[in-house]
Amino acid sequence: MSQIPNEIQSVLKQFRRWIRRYILMEGVAVFVAVAATMFWVTFLVDVAYFWFSRLELPTSFRLICLIVMVGGLVGLGVSWVVFRLFKHFQLKDLALALERRFPQLRDQLITTVEFEHEATSPLTSQMVEQTSREAAEKISKLPLEETFDRTPLKRIALIATVLFSTLAVFGVANAAGVQRWVHAYILTKDNYWDPYRQQALALKVLSQPGERVREFDENRTYKHPRGADLQLLVESDDAAIAPEDVTIQYISFEGNATERGRANMNRFGDGEFRHSFSRVVNDYRLWIRGGDFVNRTPYRIQIVDPPQVDAITLMCDYPSYTGMDVMEDKPVSVVGTQVSLPMETEFELQGRCNKPLRAVDLRSSRFQFSFGYRLVDGDEVPKPTTFTLRNEENQILRTVEVDASPESLLSEDRSGFQIPFVISSKAEQQWEELGDRIELPIPIPPDSALKIFLEDNDEIYSPEPASLLVNGIVDEPPVVDTKRTGVGSLITRNASIPVEGQLSDDYGVASAWFGFKVGSNMEEQTLPLNQLPSGQKEFTLNDAADKDVERFNLRPLKLQEGETLTLAIYAQDADDFNGPHVAHGEIFSFKVVTDEELQARLFDREVNLRLRFEQIRSEAGDLRDLLAEQQTNLAENVQVEESILSAFVERSLHQLRKNQTESRSIEVSFQSLREEMVNNGIDTKDKLDRIDNGVIAPLGVLNETLFVEADQRYALQRLSLQRGAGFDEALRETVPAVDALIEQMDRILEEMQDRGTMNDLIQTIQRLRDEQLRLKKLTEEKRIEENFFFDFEE
Repeated sequence: MSQIPNEIQSVLKQFRRWIRRYILMEGVAVFVAVAATMFWVTFLVDVAYFWFSRLELPTSFRLICLIVMVGGLVGLGVSWVVFRLFKHFQLKDLALALERRFPQLRDQLITTVEFEHEATSPLTSQMVEQTSREAAEKISKLPLEETFDRTPLKRIALIATVLFSTLAVFGVANAAGVQRWVHAYILTKDNYWDPYRQQALALKVLSQPGERVREFDENRTYKHPRGADLQLLVESDDAAIAPEDVTIQYISFEGNATERGRANMNRFGDGEFRHSFSRVVNDYRLWIRGGDFVNRTPYRIQIVDPPQVDAITLMCDYPSYTGMDVMEDKPVSVVGTQVSLPMETEFELQGRCNKPLRAVDLRSSRFQFSFGYRLVDGDEVPKPTTFTLRNEENQILRTVEVDASPESLLSEDRSGFQIPFVISSKAEQQWEELGDRIELPIPIPPDSALKIFLEDNDEIYSPEPASLLVNGIVDEPPVVDTKRTGVGSLITRNASIPVEGQLSDDYGVASAWFGFKVGSNMEEQTLPLNQLPSGQKEFTLNDAADKDVERFNLRPLKLQEGETLTLAIYAQDADDFNGPHVAHGEIFSFKVVTDEELQARLFDREVNLRLRFEQIRSEAGDLRDLLAEQQTNLAENVQVEESILSAFVERSLHQLRKNQTESRSIEVSFQSLREEMVNNGIDTKDKLDRIDNGVIAPLGVLNETLFVEADQRYALQRLSLQRGAGFDEALRETVPAVDALIEQMDRILEEMQDRGTMNDLIQTIQRLRDEQLRLKKLTEEKRIEENFFFDFEE
């Protein structure tokens, strides 16, 4: 066994150190070159992607790149440096390497190394030692530095140096770019380009009403009312450069289908751009591009139903005088946009809505009532409930707080509201007397047109307000429809004046009375009715004795002849808020006369009626003469044309019906004469019997029976002519009917003439009495005159 000389061992160990140093240098150079290359490749990919898309690289892509870079560098370091650097180099391998590089060693070095631990014979050992000495001598003289080919190391070192230098220079010149690369690939931030963009844009919404600027929430979502116009606003950050133009890209979702598009936004001023979508009903995804800016995550437009009033009901507390207390438990459902309530009605306006509310704003031309909640730092806090008054020019006069919290005005789930009001004719007067606060219910004037605006929890206002016109039903004065009956304008002082008619009021007549004045006395006096109303909406005048009229008796007044009386019926309602209201019916004027004068006036009217009736009797006689003429023609077989006969029948029938109408009028007039006699107290049993049995009753028979019978006979004549047969018989049957008619008229006329004789006698006595009174008055005046002059002469 032989030992390797120390000289050889020293050279081999030195050679092994040089090998490891070479490996280390080469590995470091390759690592630096690869790392620098990875930086430039990933940096340029990021810049190129941003140039085309204005977006950051996807996070997943950057994570993959990071993994590849880290894995590649670690693998490169392990494989090119660690494994090679710490590889075990045996002496045999080192010797072979030197043998190949220096052939002059002639295998002496490898022989020495191989026989180091082998047992040999003395001869062989002697030969090995000799070889070792020669190898040691030769190796000590070898140029070991020529063992390595430094060209690849220099090349890779040059590449690494160049790449590292460019990276160092770039890092100094553009530290922001290196920092952006670190944020992108090392820290994997999503918005790593944002600090380096020249443009910075923010998308907002101009919400109606009032074009309120609304921002998207933290999830970049904005809730928009269905069917409303969507107006988008893009604003440039003040610290950034405003782009020349901005483009909006969108995706619209309609069911399972999508629609993509883009549009150029309109520029409004410096750094402000707008675009509108009309009647939006679908969800949207939005991207805005301007300069080097584009939002990486889309803005979302979420369509929701706007708040609206589904139903309005009123819970009313009617004034007691209306008599509507039984209806107070029944809600009044508003159908349409108008409701009418009696004045001074307190009512609670209840609205049911389609979604929870945040605030309610109720407006009219004269006032505004607002309540609800508002957002403060993301939290809902109650806002003051206010009542604002406005003038006719819509200018705010004053604002007062209302003693009511939003909790009391909104329902528990906030999907409804209830506001107490009172409709009053004195509302504006009450407004003027307001202090710093006002209590519920809120007074409002009649015919108030209310508009209800709603705001929901998504800060969406109702696009169209709910409208309600609250009409106030003014309690009108009672309607007094009266007329006098059974008396004229001349009455006796014992008269009982009948008044018939009806009193009516929307909510009931509370009381009624007679109001009268005597002579020129301006003070009106009153007398109660015999039968008083008790709150009826319609009350018919009546008394215990006569169910159809109310009577006013003059006897208690003790009026004198020649005095005048003015009379009317008054009615009053029960309105204890704005009343009571009083109204009267027709005003009747009367003059008090003597019994004889009234009788004379009634006699004159009776004479006129008799003259009219005599005319009717004369015309009936003419009808009888025409019948006789036609009978003569028939007896002598005179041929008369059918048209002439038809004209005769039609003319006769017309005349008969005209006479019947006038006769009825005369009958009614005699009944009126009778009533005036009774109502003025100038009737006697004999007078009433004569007018009832002698005139009125016979006229009733005449009008109801005899005229009807004659009319029927003439109608049969017309029918026979139409049929062309039986006219002769119909004509003969008509004669007895007309004769009976005339006989009844003659009897009535006879009675009228007898009454005329009696009335003439009464009228003569009245004239004699009047003449006697006149002479008495003249005698008295003459006596006074003579006494006056006699005293004067003395």
